Amino acid sequence: MIRGGFFLVVISACFSITVSSVINFKHNAEDTPVKGRTWDQAIAMAKSFVGNLTLDEKCSMTAGIGGPCAGNVLSVQRLNFNGMCFQDSPSGVGDGVLQSTAFAAGIQIAATWDRDLFYQRGAAIGKEFRGKGVHFALGPMMNIDRNARHGRNWEGFGSDPYLSGENAFGYIQGLQDQGVVGTAKHYICNEQETNRNPGFLARKNKPNPNVNVAYSANLDDKTIHEIYLWPFASSVAAGVGSFMCSYNQVNGTPACQNDRTQNQLLKGELEYHGNIMSDWGATKSGVPSALGGLDIEMPGGDGLMGSSLVQAVKSGAITETRIDDMVTRVLTPYYLLEQDQSYPSLDLDRDAVGDNYKINRQVAAAGMILLKNTNNVLPFNVTKDKNYFIYGSGGQSDDGLGSGGWNGHPGALYQGGGSGFVDPTYGIDPLTSLMEKTREAHLQIRYVLSHTDYGAINGSFNMRGFNTAKCLVFITAFSSEGYDRSDLQPSENANQLVQTVASHCTNTVVIVNSVSQLNLEAWIDLPNVVGVIWTGMPGTEYGPALVDILFGDYNPGGKLVFTLAKNDADFGTDISPTMTSTYSEGVFLDYRHFDQNSITPRYYFGYGLSYTTFSFSKLDISKINNKNNPIALQYWARRTRSYSNFGTAGLYEPVYGVTFTVTNTGKVAGSEVPQLYLSFPAEAQEPPKVLRGFERVYLGAGESKQVTLVLTQKDISYWNTANQKWTVASGDYTVRISTSANNADVKLQSSFHE
Repeated sequence: MIRGGFFLVVISACFSITVSSVINFKHNAEDTPVKGRTWDQAIAMAKSFVGNLTLDEKCSMTAGIGGPCAGNVLSVQRLNFNGMCFQDSPSGVGDGVLQSTAFAAGIQIAATWDRDLFYQRGAAIGKEFRGKGVHFALGPMMNIDRNARHGRNWEGFGSDPYLSGENAFGYIQGLQDQGVVGTAKHYICNEQETNRNPGFLARKNKPNPNVNVAYSANLDDKTIHEIYLWPFASSVAAGVGSFMCSYNQVNGTPACQNDRTQNQLLKGELEYHGNIMSDWGATKSGVPSALGGLDIEMPGGDGLMGSSLVQAVKSGAITETRIDDMVTRVLTPYYLLEQDQSYPSLDLDRDAVGDNYKINRQVAAAGMILLKNTNNVLPFNVTKDKNYFIYGSGGQSDDGLGSGGWNGHPGALYQGGGSGFVDPTYGIDPLTSLMEKTREAHLQIRYVLSHTDYGAINGSFNMRGFNTAKCLVFITAFSSEGYDRSDLQPSENANQLVQTVASHCTNTVVIVNSVSQLNLEAWIDLPNVVGVIWTGMPGTEYGPALVDILFGDYNPGGKLVFTLAKNDADFGTDISPTMTSTYSEGVFLDYRHFDQNSITPRYYFGYGLSYTTFSFSKLDISKINNKNNPIALQYWARRTRSYSNFGTAGLYEPVYGVTFTVTNTGKVAGSEVPQLYLSFPAEAQEPPKVLRGFERVYLGAGESKQVTLVLTQKDISYWNTANQKWTVASGDYTVRISTSANNADVKLQSSFHE
């Protein structure tokens, strides 16, 4: 690498053919080695075990203990129980262990809109946790992208509750099919880092239980049910074994001792049978937290729960029955997923990565989004496009791979920071992969990595071959747990870099490597910015995945999981600097807000281009009247496990099948994501439309496929605050099949009456 100047590669030309391809991963039998037990069976086994414990042992199991993992549960050797290991993170085995795959982040898998990939990524992550002997994986993270500047948006699944719920569902079943307990987090309304737990970073490993102040997320009953509880409810339905409560307060009460959210909503309304653990240092009290629904306090050692509850039982402050319930809930997932049956021994540094780079590369590519492609500048044609100029530090890894845990760093970003960070075994940056492509296809590439060396940058514009070159400008935006972003601009004043290059290069393609939303207005309309690829947080196969897209070996099909606004204020929400965050927007969040207020964004939620074209036809909406309906049978076959927990309210019963045909009308293979947006009768007081279905459809050139999307009872219901139940409004429901949240992208439309 040569800083402050250009590196030159010159290889004689040869003829090369690029092939546009797509790959659709399916569930394999080898990905489901654990049959699992039912909840009733697991609860009975846990109760039997608890019946053999002393009061001291039971109380000790309500708090973590010291040990090799991020969280550790007491072993009871006399009962042949070796304890349990809890370990970060949602994107792979984290907390600094060796031999772990740094998977594409949550925001990246969501952008694939591919349920098979949701599952496959979860299964691959589960294999690594199991291979190291870890019992509980601390993920998925499904807090809603309410605030564009939230430091942890990269870990989650975007701004829509339905899309987030489907991601959580697939991840959990992929993970738990490997016998590893999933942990739905952070429960609930943890949509900013600012004031979440003052002083947390300074005492990261030694939380102070005397600090009881955290901001309060204040919101109404309809909003919490229809937006923030939705993906957690999907997690319960999937059968998740564990929940993690959050640092913040909800309507003035700490989340980890909140009777309303933990006992009434989660354990009551959703009929959840697993445990609730605290986020690390989020417990603010002992007995009040236990009575408020918390089952195990992490990481322990602060005297709030654990052995200190023995005296509370003896004094009558808490019943032994509640202690029994807490420990039963802690142990039930252990039995549910058969971890009592020859589970691997614990070795955090054991190599369990296998060939997971394959699925990681697939997710990386599938989640990249083509935002702009003027005159079909992409994909590049290696027989004609011979010269490439690369600008920006985001093209190459400029720092050690393990340095991005909590702080920002220059260079290509594979993931964001915080406890969700995974120390990667390797990382392949875009420039490295471009060099390999140059060698293979006999191209010429020159680059400068510094954003500020405008002597070298301006000098490049006079170099031989520049007038016919394709220019790639790499820009990044990093964020981390513990703090929120200061703005929605790229790092290192990269807007100036794009503007400078685009003022000279007529074929400028911008590569946006960002944790979440970014403001693109400084350069998006420049005439020489002819291409934009949103690469997101793609994991360690970043380089190969991007080069596959640039040269047409993979046809991009990712879609935005949030809106990109023209003005930051257009989002209508932002980080609260005070100790109160009021969710005054209610259910009108992201595209719902833009619709309601007739605001035109830069790019709509659900938007993304392809190298091919598609048509839609033959829309049909059919009522599902019985469980033997083929659509219902297929739906249940795909989603049901022994550990599933769909509850008794019938909310997940299929009630409508929406069928249509998608045709690839172009000349290359590719994929499209039909999105079902539903409009409700006025009684429901819903946004103009809400997402209620999607499917990523892979098609060869000229190929057609019939697609059926299912609407469940919950999908067509609204939360009735007066009756405290999900209710189907009377009237007409409009179904729109679209390729984004833009009404101009609606391809088919019909309605049904309830």
